[in-house]
Amino acid sequence: MIAIALQVLVVVMMLSIGLELQIGQVLDGLRRSRFVAGAVVLNLVIVPVAVWAIASNSGLSAGMTTGLILLAASPAGPIGPVLSRLSQSDLGLATGLMVLLGVLGLVSTPLTVQLLIGSDSQADDGVIVSMFTSLLVFQIVPLIVAIAVAAKFPEQASRASGMLGLIANVLLVGIVVALIVLRGEVLTETSLAIHAALAGGLLVVLAPLLGRSQPDSPVRALVTVTAVRNMSIALFLAAKFYADAEVEAAILIWSFWMLVVTGVVGALAGRYRTITTESPIANTSSPYVPS
Repeated sequence: MIAIALQVLVVVMMLSIGLELQIGQVLDGLRRSRFVAGAVVLNLVIVPVAVWAIASNSGLSAGMTTGLILLAASPAGPIGPVLSRLSQSDLGLATGLMVLLGVLGLVSTPLTVQLLIGSDSQADDGVIVSMFTSLLVFQIVPLIVAIAVAAKFPEQASRASGMLGLIANVLLVGIVVALIVLRGEVLTETSLAIHAALAGGLLVVLAPLLGRSQPDSPVRALVTVTAVRNMSIALFLAAKFYADAEVEAAILIWSFWMLVVTGVVGALAGRYRTITTESPIANTSSPYVPS
């Protein structure tokens, strides 16, 4: 049920975001070369290696360690742009990064898992096909269709985007509640130290949202997209290649805190930081100069 709800959520979110964006905004975001390069290095190298190093030396079971590495190796969580919108981040950059990292993840995720966990089963071609199908059907196609509709019917698209955004938020809260209800034992049976480490790690990554970053800042987009891993891909890999129940448990625990912490911090940043940094000058538009 959670897997189906996630798929519906992703499609609704992509439609909502696409109806709000123009393709030029996405391309402009991806022209910010420093932030794009930073996102690639952070998501494909630093996050997986850091999680592998910490988990492998923390006395965790093999199953928990494997689950954490699987999620760390799965970039481009599709809820990243929605949480970026919640925190008043650069939505064009966040969406562009999600698509770019999703494409790169088709190669990087199986390779990273094989290098850090050592499972030769990742050579299975079915992994690449399933990941590509998921990216195309649930993310890229709805996004492109929505952008095309918005270009032709801008007023209707604006109204529909708000409605779909509300539906996406309700679905997101529902998934968090479902995780608690259906997998509550996983959360309660796990030590407080693991919960604290995961929540604390996310707070460290998301700290710039509550720091000096401004509304529509590319920094906000970068840290939000980095904090949100691809739960669906990680669960798919866990179900396909690992029989240990602790692997899935680790993914679910991290995903729970990922949704809660990123959502709460994003909402606070979108309200508090936006209000306190607004000024007549800040509200005026200025031409964008690519970095």
